[in-house]
Amino acid sequence: MSETRSTISTGMTQASVRASNLALVFGEVIANTGAVSRADIAGRLGMTRSTVSRLVDDLILGQLVDEGEAVGGARGRPAVPLHVRSGTVLALGLEVNVERMVSTLVDLTGDTVSRHSLDLNTAELSLEDAMRHLSELAEQTLTDVPPGARLAGAMLAFPGLVDREGRKILRAPNLAWEGHEPPNYWDVSFDGEPLPLVIRNDIDCSALTVLRDTPGTSFLYLTGEVGIGAAVSLDGTLLTGRHGWASEVGHICVDPQGDICGCGAVGCLETIAGLHGFLRIAGEATMDDVVAALEAKDEQALAAVQRLAEALGIAIGAALNLLDISTVRLGGHLGRLGEWLCGPLGEELVTRVLWAPHSGIDLEVIERAPLRPAMGAGLAALNHVIQDPAAWVDPIIER
Repeated sequence: MSETRSTISTGMTQASVRASNLALVFGEVIANTGAVSRADIAGRLGMTRSTVSRLVDDLILGQLVDEGEAVGGARGRPAVPLHVRSGTVLALGLEVNVERMVSTLVDLTGDTVSRHSLDLNTAELSLEDAMRHLSELAEQTLTDVPPGARLAGAMLAFPGLVDREGRKILRAPNLAWEGHEPPNYWDVSFDGEPLPLVIRNDIDCSALTVLRDTPGTSFLYLTGEVGIGAAVSLDGTLLTGRHGWASEVGHICVDPQGDICGCGAVGCLETIAGLHGFLRIAGEATMDDVVAALEAKDEQALAAVQRLAEALGIAIGAALNLLDISTVRLGGHLGRLGEWLCGPLGEELVTRVLWAPHSGIDLEVIERAPLRPAMGAGLAALNHVIQDPAAWVDPIIER
């Protein structure tokens, strides 16, 4: 059967085949930036070198990919490494949390081109006032877009449950935004055009930055801010669930006789491991005070960490028994406590996780956790460029 008839019989046009192949090639460059050549991609994808070469040429003309200096090999022509081009396509990544707002510009390399933040008590603001502050912060950040660069979109990382469309807040235990649609109060433009806003769970966004650092891995990511957020990666894919609400480890019950959580239930992990609950148990005003007390071997602070390890052991142990994941990554104030927390938490998990004595559990601390939700929101907003680079390449080629 001819190539044309085969294309027609599968319902695909030559343009759609090219767009699909362009995405495959671009995906290889992203996954192996600086360490892959045209010949490498052809071999990995099973395409001819001439086909890959034409697609790479389009990606270069479309300002998504650059070529490096040729690297000599033992035989044949020197390989020319391909890498993602920086600073040409960016996205606005935002975060709203109880105590701060963050606005970043992230490019296709994953680098943060610009960052602005605002410390304020968002819980005391109306939705309208909060979104006004966020819009002003975003406009300030957009002044840092390099000349000639294109903007892929804007995404807001939010601490709560969001609907599938990324507009409506369904549950927000620490902010009174439930039932509202923040994009209705968003008023930001770029190059004279309104800039749409999409919302995504903050921990899912944060986990994207962890995945960028460790692609293809499986882990449970648990981070502490005011509340406790979690995300699960299975072989490099985030577990979102049917409605996008999976991984709410912070609301697993660890003490049926405990305190009432902000979600309305009793004894959630968040009541012990969340920032306010932990500070109360430790008898300190701030995490800096807790760290100082721990360094001084203060008995109440040490007892608070032990209580934290027990509560985390119950919740994380249940998750690991269910998911068969052996890597746990801790961020936020949980990460700050790693020096004192990882030991007792590891002991709890060995006791509670059925297979732990046979396989072992890796506990890791994630750095720069406060920056990750906004950075991850930017990465998420860039995803449609990665999935459909033709939509970004062709307008430039056709000029």
